[in-house]
Amino acid sequence: MLYQFVYYFLAPCVIGVFLRLFNRVKLIDFDKIPTRGPVILIANHVSMWDPVYLYCFVRRRAYFMAKSELFDIPVIGWLLRRIRAFPVKRNTVDRGALRRASAILAANGFLVVFPEGTRGKGEELLEFKDGAALLAHRDGVAVVPLGISGTARSFPKSLGGRVRILCGSPMPLAEFQGRKASAASLKEMSEVFRQEVTRLRDEAGRL
Repeated sequence: MLYQFVYYFLAPCVIGVFLRLFNRVKLIDFDKIPTRGPVILIANHVSMWDPVYLYCFVRRRAYFMAKSELFDIPVIGWLLRRIRAFPVKRNTVDRGALRRASAILAANGFLVVFPEGTRGKGEELLEFKDGAALLAHRDGVAVVPLGISGTARSFPKSLGGRVRILCGSPMPLAEFQGRKASAASLKEMSEVFRQEVTRLRDEAGRL
């Protein structure tokens, strides 16, 4: 009980105050995130601070898919496990990670995925990996897109950075879920995800 209080209430509150103290944070339309049921939240990834912002400000207890290399770093790996992150091997079909993600969703869990697989460095979002599309198609769960802007200028690069995080509505996926999950259809689905997250990221940057 104390463990849950510290990691899922006290820590997000304290870290959230810290983030707002040193950055101009604005969260838009977070009420669009379903409060119950299985959900995959997909977002662009520009900074190591992205999962920290979501851990603090999304009011659902989230599970995070994170690249396996991070879990080998002292302290960081330990912290990731404390906040319900689990490793996924990049550039391969990590069936173990997909099974764990499916189990989380089957238990009405809330899963956060950065489909680019790594931090982007340019204006164009990187090509989305197909893991989120595969899970959404196979498990028939809601997918909520999120656009993140400004976190690349969070510490240590600057103080007083302008951070905007804009949430979109759950995406209509009936067209895809009614089709066979072929490599082509998953790629098409992933591209639809990428375009919507790009739109939200760009709009967030103007707010």
